[in-house]
Amino acid sequence: MDAYDLIKRELAAMQPAPKRLLEIGAGGGSFLQSLVDQYQAVGVGVDPYTAEQQTENISLRRLPAEDIASLRQWFDVVFSVRAFHHFTDPFRCLQALPLVIGWGGRCLLVDWHAGAQTGIAERYYTLQEAADMVERAGLRVLSKKRIDDIFIVQATLSAWKIAVAVNEDEQMIFPKMFGQAPKFAIYHFSPADGIQLQEIRPNIYEKTLQHQKTFDVYDLVHDCQAVLSARIGKRGLPRLQAMGVKLYFSQGAVQDCLQNIAFD
Repeated sequence: MDAYDLIKRELAAMQPAPKRLLEIGAGGGSFLQSLVDQYQAVGVGVDPYTAEQQTENISLRRLPAEDIASLRQWFDVVFSVRAFHHFTDPFRCLQALPLVIGWGGRCLLVDWHAGAQTGIAERYYTLQEAADMVERAGLRVLSKKRIDDIFIVQATLSAWKIAVAVNEDEQMIFPKMFGQAPKFAIYHFSPADGIQLQEIRPNIYEKTLQHQKTFDVYDLVHDCQAVLSARIGKRGLPRLQAMGVKLYFSQGAVQDCLQNIAFD
């Protein structure tokens, strides 16, 4: 099976359909563009040799795989097609995935299998080597397959983070705007450990009124794929959505609200 057809097959099986795509090693972006058109999605492609361009629904960035965290965006699917063996430091790229894989998102890694007759003398990885590297980077392997001369490793995060705007007591959701909350409670969502409080972070921008305050406030919790708040301002809402942040709205006791959240 062709590597690109393999990616298409995996994406077609996903429910809901992906709406934010990141391709690592995108080249000129033609394959990414076809997926963006098919799913009416937004796409970002990174490649150290691409010509940078920006259209309404696709962005190409001249960026090495190891620097993807600098995108400061979240994606439903992060994928790479026959590019993994080109990465300068593939393990460092995998370690950066928790800062780009969005709430409930996945990673698809497709490459030539070691021993493939490509006609080019390059260092390729076996399926097991790639899967082991993914796991050492802290990701959870969902499936791994070898098909002829290529392999695919599908993975996801071992845990996701959600930032909850809370009162001083840290037990109740702050009833006003997200950016006005005195504190943010950072919770881990993990299939293995459930919902756990990780830490409390103070909001140093609680009483400030600067331009584009949403970006400053979110920067305090930029490692969180999701936000739970009573309200978000009409300017801040589209800014967070454009970054791919998963937004939840509720009021009341934090623990009660968290129990109703799922990877939808």
